[in-house]
Order: sequence, then structure tokens, then C-alpha cells
Amino acid sequence: MPEFRYRAIDEKGGVTSGVLEAFDRKSALVLLSKMRLRPISVSSTGESSQVSDEQGEEKALRGGEAMALALIRKLHQLCGAGMPVGDALKSLSVRSLNKVLKRLSRNLYKDLGEGKTLADSISKYPNMFDPCVVHLVEAGESTANLEFVFANIINYIESRRKLRATVISAIAYPIFLCCLAFGVVALFVFFMLPKIRGMMENLGAEENFPVKMMNFLGSFITSAGPFLLVLAVAVFFSVKFWRKSKRGKSATDSFFLKLPIIGKIIFDSEICRFSNLAATLFDSGVNTTEAFRLSEKSLKNEEMRSRFQSFRIAVNDGAPIAAALHRYKLLGDEDIDIIAVGERTGSLVKAFEEIHKAHTDSLNIRIKVSTGTLAGVALGTAFLLVFIFAVGIVLSILGLSNSMLPS
Repeated sequence: MPEFRYRAIDEKGGVTSGVLEAFDRKSALVLLSKMRLRPISVSSTGESSQVSDEQGEEKALRGGEAMALALIRKLHQLCGAGMPVGDALKSLSVRSLNKVLKRLSRNLYKDLGEGKTLADSISKYPNMFDPCVVHLVEAGESTANLEFVFANIINYIESRRKLRATVISAIAYPIFLCCLAFGVVALFVFFMLPKIRGMMENLGAEENFPVKMMNFLGSFITSAGPFLLVLAVAVFFSVKFWRKSKRGKSATDSFFLKLPIIGKIIFDSEICRFSNLAATLFDSGVNTTEAFRLSEKSLKNEEMRSRFQSFRIAVNDGAPIAAALHRYKLLGDEDIDIIAVGERTGSLVKAFEEIHKAHTDSLNIRIKVSTGTLAGVALGTAFLLVFIFAVGIVLSILGLSNSMLPS
């Protein structure tokens, strides 16, 4: 019996591959369907060299999420003008000025010509299209409403990129200020202080309290600094190694979620991811079970994902969405009321959009307050040390002047 090599997407959204025996390619597809696998490619083992070439082509295309967003934008523009998706891909494969986009469009157009769906075709590029985007495209194809789904995908990706950029910029600014403050302290302690100390010793002036304080700080940094640095690096890598295990990641994520300020920021960012994706999936016609299954994958915090998994199981067993969210402490009382109203009126899309907007605003406020506080502390520390050092110099000069006056 002939053997067929396959690559497919399993129920969890992962890509799996293997070999199975079947009478022909059609029978192989039926077997994969019974195994609850969604095929990406199926070919006889005699075509292994061709499969290897295709896989090499897939790996050669790079661009990530940005390239996926560029393609979806072009398809949305062309399909919005009345062009079928196949013709749109053909046009892009000929006229696009971006080489990667041109090759990607050509490959997708080729797959469509062989009878594959657009969802199956883009699933071959997991570095560009995550499972959520693939499922949205599949929903658009099944409802013959790709233009609308493309618009939802664009909004979803842009919102996710905006959230990521907000968090990164919020982290980068305080780090820069802390490095600046550390540089100022190092300049005074290791460069200016030895010169002032040598000058005072030559003139026979006594060290005053601010200078003694700076001397103590310099001695502490010199003696204890390397040890503290090594300890911090050791703790960092130990925690990083521990987080590779499921137990360690769960424990650390639960700990981070309980921290006073960081925990709230993590919670808001997770709710933003979940609510944004849920609204997009519901708006694109994806059923409740599949929408929540894919939304769970967007959560990064293990504790939040565990709660969401329990919530999803409860909803699948027939529990109301609002009640299940309240039971597993995924949303606050005000958010629960919004979901309850949306559930009763059949407008869950609007409800999740409102929650996404509310938590995005809350996240921005928390980040601004946190970064402002951290920046103030860093700059305040640097200016305080500069002030102490300046007072020490002025007092030393005054003391030296007084000692030179005739008694």
C-alpha cells in the first residue's frame, strides 16, 4: 500500500508531521480528518524531494508578523475593490516591490491553484501567521466574507503590536534613567571624589560629613558591588532556568501576579490580549468554543492561563460566560456586568471591545504612573548625590578658609 507523508495542524494548534498508509491521496486526507488533524501538505513518499524543497522555501521566507500584516493589508485593499483573493495574490506575485511579499504571494497563489484553501496555505508559514490568524481566515472563507475578516485581522494585529510597543517603551525609559543615574554616581564616586580627597589631604583640610558619606558609598560599591552583581546574575539565571519547568513557570507567574504594581500591569495586559482576540474571533463568526480555545493561547501568564482553562471548561459544560469569569476571578465586577449584558443581548463582540478599551486605558495609566515614579526616584537619587557632593566641596572650602584665617 502506498505511503503518504503529511504535515498537519492538531487540535492544540501545533504543527505535526508523519507518514501513513492509504490507497490514494484522497483516502489519506480522510484518515487525517478522522485523526482530527487539519492537513497542510500531503504527498506520496516518492515526492519527498519535492516536499523538502517546499519546506526549504517556507523556511527561506522571513518577515514575521510585520510581513503578515503587510500581506493582509494588500489583500484587504484589493478584495475591497472587488478583486477575488486568488486574483489579488496573482497581482501581488507580479507587481509587488517587496521581494519577500512577492515570493509569499506567488507561493500562496500556487497553493490556491492546487485546490487548497487560503487558511491551509498560510498555515505553512507559522513564523508569519499564528494559529489565531489562520482560524480567522478559515472563518472568513467559510462565510464568504474575507474582506470583513481581513479588516478584523488588521485591527487585531495592530492592537497587539501597539500593546507590545507600549510595554517595551515603558520598560526602556526607566532603564535608561537608571543607567544615567548610575553613570552620574559612578562619575562622582570613582573620578571626582578621589581628586577632591587628594586636594583636601594636600591642603590639610578635614573631611566633613558629606565627604565621609561619599567615601563610605564609594567603599561599599567597590567592596560589596561585585558580590551583589554576581549574586543578582546568579539569581536571575536560576529563576530563568527554573521557569523552563512547568512548575517553576507556574510558581513565578503566580508570584508576579501578586506583586503590588507589577501584578496589576501583568493582569491588565493579559486581559487586553484575551479580550481583543475574543472580540475579533466573535466578530468574524467563530463559535464560542473555538474562540475561547484560541483566546487561551494568547495568554502568557501561566496562572492566568490556568484560570482561563478552568473557565473555558466550565463554559463548555454549559455555565454562563459571565458567571464562569466571575468564579475564576478573571474579570472585575464592572467587567462582569458588561459581559452579562452582552450575553443577554447577544452582543458579546461589543462587550469584549469595551473591556479591551477599559483595560487598555487602565494599563496605560498604570504604566505612566509606574514609569513616572521610577524615573523620579532615579533622577532624584542622582540629584541628591550631586547635591551632597557639592555641599561636601563647599563645606571643605569653607573649613579650609577658616583654618587659614589668623586667630
